[in-house]
Amino acid sequence: MTDAELLEWKVAVGDTVAHDQEVAEVETAKSVVALPSPFAGTVTALHGPAGALVRVGAPLLTVAQNGSGSGAVLTGYGTGAVEHRRTVAHTSPADGAPDIRVPLEAAAGKYLRSRRDTPAVTIWADADATGLLAPRTARGTGLLALLAEACLAGLAVFPAFNSRVDSGRGEAVRRSRVHLGFAAQTPKGLVVPVVREADRLSPDALAAELRRLTDLARRDALPAGHLTGGTFTLNNYGVLDVDGATPILHHPQVAMIGVGRVTDRPWAVDGRVEVRKIVTLSLTFDHRVCDGGTAAGFLRHGTNAVERGSVERPAGR
Repeated sequence: MTDAELLEWKVAVGDTVAHDQEVAEVETAKSVVALPSPFAGTVTALHGPAGALVRVGAPLLTVAQNGSGSGAVLTGYGTGAVEHRRTVAHTSPADGAPDIRVPLEAAAGKYLRSRRDTPAVTIWADADATGLLAPRTARGTGLLALLAEACLAGLAVFPAFNSRVDSGRGEAVRRSRVHLGFAAQTPKGLVVPVVREADRLSPDALAAELRRLTDLARRDALPAGHLTGGTFTLNNYGVLDVDGATPILHHPQVAMIGVGRVTDRPWAVDGRVEVRKIVTLSLTFDHRVCDGGTAAGFLRHGTNAVERGSVERPAGR
């Protein structure tokens, strides 16, 4: 992360703040984060207005502690030259109609870096989810929880997808734990909560954690520790009413599985055509870490899980 947008100040100059009191809200790449003050005292300066695009490392807030005027400074988001993210209208000399300039979102630089540096490929396959989405299934497992389990099972067999690329040394660094990110739609837009050490959780515990983090995301109450550090992402395009996408990977992650909307489609079943509930799964991956055959094997873990309505984790997992 290199910058963030300062959405709102929770305090003003002259206010008294307590230790850990929320003082500002910022938006990083696809995440809204409330910043607490590490100091107790009186606010003496706000280094930038709401709506500013601020960079990592420079002052954001100054607090005089215990009336000493020592000027303890909260840093992490900020820059000496604060850029204002305002919509500005300019008159076009050709026809007099105004051109509108809209600032790019904070994640724009990250997207550009991922697209520039990563040779990403997307493959996809359809799966029959009719049995899984019946009114009552054997385990009552939802599609998101089932696919999260399928991702973990696949990563246990194909650990290359739970890694990052060290370009300087020409190596793929395989992660020891799986921190599973998943897309959650909220009133403020898309957020990607992270299930820490998801590979240590039982299926029931994993499903419960997905529900808990989704609820926190929708209430804008996700802890900072569950907003960053993902090693693999499960993306749900179905909530946007589309079948799939060719997404940009979350650098430094090397893979992302996606699930589209479920639609009624004609499907061959035991030699006859039936109307079934079909979903498209996709896998976007960094081609440097594996070939297409490996990627297809990983994707099959997802399609097989959907069609069986269950996941078979490898022994010892």
